[in-house]
Amino acid sequence: MNKKNKIGTTVSLVLASAMMLSACGGNTPAATGTSTPAAPSGDKGGATNFDKKMTITMYNAGGFSPNNQPPTNREDDPLRQMLEKAINIDLQMTVPPADQIKPKLNTMVASGDIPDMIFMTDRLTAVQYYDQGIVADLDDILKSYPELYNRFDKDSWNSMLYKGKTIGTPGYELVNGINGWWIRNDWLKKLNLQVPTTPDELLTVMKAFTEKDPDGNGKNDTYGFASGILKDGNFSNPGNSGFGWDAIMMMFGVVPNMVDSIDGKITFDNTDPRMKEALTFMNKVATSNVVDPDWVTTNDGTALEKKMQTGKYGIVYRDWRAMELSGQQKMKDVSGEVPDWITIAPPKGPHGDQWAGFAQFQSNSWTISKKAAKDPEKLKRIMSLLQYWYTDKEAQPYFSYGQKGIMWDMVDGKPVRLKDNMANKDMVQKWQWQSNYFLPRRGNDALYFNFTYDKTDSFHQTNLKYIKPNKVNPFVLIDANDTQYNDRIKYVNETLLKFILGKEPIANWDTYVSTLDAKFNYKKYKEDVMKQLSDAGIKP
Repeated sequence: MNKKNKIGTTVSLVLASAMMLSACGGNTPAATGTSTPAAPSGDKGGATNFDKKMTITMYNAGGFSPNNQPPTNREDDPLRQMLEKAINIDLQMTVPPADQIKPKLNTMVASGDIPDMIFMTDRLTAVQYYDQGIVADLDDILKSYPELYNRFDKDSWNSMLYKGKTIGTPGYELVNGINGWWIRNDWLKKLNLQVPTTPDELLTVMKAFTEKDPDGNGKNDTYGFASGILKDGNFSNPGNSGFGWDAIMMMFGVVPNMVDSIDGKITFDNTDPRMKEALTFMNKVATSNVVDPDWVTTNDGTALEKKMQTGKYGIVYRDWRAMELSGQQKMKDVSGEVPDWITIAPPKGPHGDQWAGFAQFQSNSWTISKKAAKDPEKLKRIMSLLQYWYTDKEAQPYFSYGQKGIMWDMVDGKPVRLKDNMANKDMVQKWQWQSNYFLPRRGNDALYFNFTYDKTDSFHQTNLKYIKPNKVNPFVLIDANDTQYNDRIKYVNETLLKFILGKEPIANWDTYVSTLDAKFNYKKYKEDVMKQLSDAGIKP
């Protein structure tokens, strides 16, 4: 049957949902009883160092389950008790609802009720609060807490710098390698095809999956590629939208609206010649009818996930956990089978680019209010709290997996997940609030993320091998005085889509570039960006 063309978009994965995996399960017997480790002592911030109890107020906007509030009663909150006992404090923690993070904080600050510790969800907010004199720089005090400092890498600490000052400590590690290339290995075998390693080979496989009846039902009802686009027309997040067009662009070394560095030179991907190459190839893909026809109206991650489950698509760019047991069950429910999906290395582009995504920038942070920092004893207490919370080895499993005997236990000297409990939805819901304490968990901790399917970690490791450094773009902040910013972005997104669909011939590339300068003052934008980078110590 003939395939009819439609049009679509896509919502990027919310990182928080990537962190909240406690509803998946397995079959390890659960232990009974719970326990918490004794408070540390000595130079790790033990209660013996702090004889006088002190109240610490914390605005924890980094919690992974903000709609599941920790118990009001500390007796029902063993993790809070651990933090309090460790440094002899009364911890007053506020976990704001996800949709009230900034409004609630702004209200508190406006009323003078400034928390001692404030979790900043993004760099821009941290910078704004620092400029307003609300949060302190921490360079001097950090020297006394080497374990906390060594907990994060140099790039994470560099992201805490603003105007030469360290204005916070890293919050939680972001997850790299979330999305990558999945392909139907059973279809490859049936059609006697090899795993594609270049853009041209990728298109060849997509065509075969579309035209050669790989599912053997005698119908023209399969597609080589399932994709979509963000609802606002943007193709990137950057590099982590999970829909695939951005991954194709990365084969050519570019992503829309990205400022990058190539061979030591600052580049603007919207007008870089490599973008023209990428769009030329993407037009071939789009006009070859190998993409599901409604991709321009596929703007929801769930919709793309469902396409993967139908058994009618051969290649998709998705989350590394797509084949966990719950995903496999959905595939079986929808299509009657569990296809042999495998992850593959990204095809290598003409300039040697081979990326699954950009390295996540450490944009979140813990800041300390200037008011709290003026009290030397309180400042020490807060830093000791962070150091214990993030670095104490005995406490680490509790602040990564939850209550011992409920979500994990020690087996042969190592923590293991209690998969029966993790599969029990009632049990998970009861203890879900504990994930608001999980900020110290590692971004590549297989035990935290991959407890339902043995191969999941290997899928993740494939993606992690192809992560592009992201040391320039995150330092570019939106200039409040740039009144054309939103219109410029809209023009770029709309024009790139027209190039891909063939509604605008690629021969008009130079017109697109000149319009950016003439109508949207792109030259001035680039000058402002270069100044921001210079101020951040990034030189071309």
